[in-house]
Amino acid sequence: MRRLIVVVGADGRQGSSVIEALLEYSDKWHIRGITEDLTSTYSQELIRRGVHMVKCNINNREECCLAFTGAYGVFAITNYWNATDGGEYEQAFNLIEAARKVNVQHFITSGIPDTAAFEKNQFDLPLHS
Repeated sequence: MRRLIVVVGADGRQGSSVIEALLEYSDKWHIRGITEDLTSTYSQELIRRGVHMVKCNINNREECCLAFTGAYGVFAITNYWNATDGGEYEQAFNLIEAARKVNVQHFITSGIPDTAAFEKNQFDLPLHS
């Protein structure tokens, strides 16, 4: 039986990486991608590849609940660029509470700086010993 995994930020760097990995095991998972723009080129490509894409504003907890309904697991990230006055904290709270409310069994979140800096080697990582 294939279980449903929801990926927040499906058309971003982190979310798309998770989806690419899950697609390799499409016999085990149904994938629902969460995006703010269903018309984006990558969203349309994911739809063609069998990912169920859903528009969801993670600043709205009820929209998150609807997007997470039926999910076995969620991979969640916040969106600095679309945060309200409550910031990413409010988004994270909405995501966690929505997952709790609809009984998601596994919730994974990621919090790292803008990944574009990694691609251009612009991110300095201090050496700790």
